[in-house]
Amino acid sequence: MTAAGVRLLWLLVAVLVSVVAALLVFILRTRLGVRASEAALWAGSAFGGCMVVLLGALVFVSGG
Repeated sequence: MTAAGVRLLWLLVAVLVSVVAALLVFILRTRLGVRASEAALWAGSAFGGCMVVLLGALVFVSGG
């Protein structure tokens, strides 16, 4: 697999993990009785945080 293919695979994994994390946060927050709008803000924060961490790890591992 080429370097570009590996980076694309990592990007897809990062997006998938981030979406799952955001959905879990949204579901858990709404079940705890939080308004949907506030839960959506928490989910967006979880999505962004996961993307930053995973893409940062990709840059670190691939060396730029």
